[in-house]
Amino acid sequence: TDTPLIPPDYRSSVTGLLLLAALFSSLTIVSFQVSDWYYGVILDFISLLGVNCVIALTGALLLKLFNSLLVALPPLISLFTAYLLLMLSTLAILYTLFVIIPQHWKINTIENWVSLSPAQVFTLASICYVLVLMILSYRARNKVISQSYQAANLQALQSRIRPHFMFNSMNSIAGLIRNNPEMAEHALQDLADLTRVLMADARKLVPLTAEIETSKQYLKIEKLRLGDRLCVQWHMKSVPNNCFVPSLILQPLLENAVYHGIEPSFGGGVIDIDMSSDTNRVQILIRNPIPGEGEISHRKGNQIAMDNIKERLTRHFGDAASLSSGQRNEMHITKIVFPVVTNRKTGEN
Repeated sequence: TDTPLIPPDYRSSVTGLLLLAALFSSLTIVSFQVSDWYYGVILDFISLLGVNCVIALTGALLLKLFNSLLVALPPLISLFTAYLLLMLSTLAILYTLFVIIPQHWKINTIENWVSLSPAQVFTLASICYVLVLMILSYRARNKVISQSYQAANLQALQSRIRPHFMFNSMNSIAGLIRNNPEMAEHALQDLADLTRVLMADARKLVPLTAEIETSKQYLKIEKLRLGDRLCVQWHMKSVPNNCFVPSLILQPLLENAVYHGIEPSFGGGVIDIDMSSDTNRVQILIRNPIPGEGEISHRKGNQIAMDNIKERLTRHFGDAASLSSGQRNEMHITKIVFPVVTNRKTGEN
């Protein structure tokens, strides 16, 4: 689908673009006026470039000062207003330098080439400013497309998480309705909360405390099905309350621990969740038993949950986050590390 015209952020790269336009216009003026670059022409070029740089820096300053007003306007009006600001500042500076100042002070003028007419100045400035504004608008449009694509990708990744426990939980709750309706009601509430998490906006981060609560709700539901075969131990050391993470990074790992570690074992086992943090990062270790000989283990997972979580962590935190797993002393250990982030929207500190 076509992305509509978007007002650019005039604070982004505008100074560099206008300085490039100043260099381009200076080279254009001198190249069309002279055929040989001798010493005097080089001095004139440097003088002209200095004037154009002053114009460029003034224009960039104006756009940055009025950025909040410009981005609030409709796209075409915003771009046209920015163009007018640039043109007015250009004409004001040129009039000051070449008309007002020479009337009061004697200055050296550029003598080695014929000066441009006002129409030529207007045309060249217009070309440069239109090109700069087109580049800014193009960048803004690409940024919106990239953000939309990333958001859709994150939502698609999260939607692929199809917990196996949903169907098992419904069967467990159905068995409780007649014998223990109160417990069945609480289980249904937990299941409804988990369903809401599955349908949440994947672009937004959630508090780590909320992710922990979601995982506890999931384990409570599994406890109904597995009974005493499932034991859970939480060890949380100085976990920050204001830390935000992508939703559903912990629950699928716990589901893997239940599915591959607890269910195949005749006597069940213990899932151990160890959380610790320092000022910059949080580390979570999940340990679950490995089924022994003679116990029917489930087929090896296809890494869908692990790959899914790893990709979502990378999209939010880059190389600052990691996810790994391995075996030690007949235990399967999953390790997840991510930075302490306090911005809910994008994962940026």
